[in-house]
Amino acid sequence: MISYPCNDQTPLPPLSDEAAVTVLEFLQRFTECFESQYYGEIHRYYAERSQAHRKAADPPPIADDPLF
Repeated sequence: MISYPCNDQTPLPPLSDEAAVTVLEFLQRFTECFESQYYGEIHRYYAERSQAHRKAADPPPIADDPLF
């Protein structure tokens, strides 16, 4: 039995070596173009997510604790 890395997905059809490389190159180029086109949106999303995570992870200091 063939094991697929994405077990929750429908198995993809078999491809020739050349076809697999052609699809891979297309997907890589598409991803590069997509990231280039939407860099601002992607960057903003991750920056906002990172800031929200930092705020949630850092509890405010207790007022009774001395600063030093």
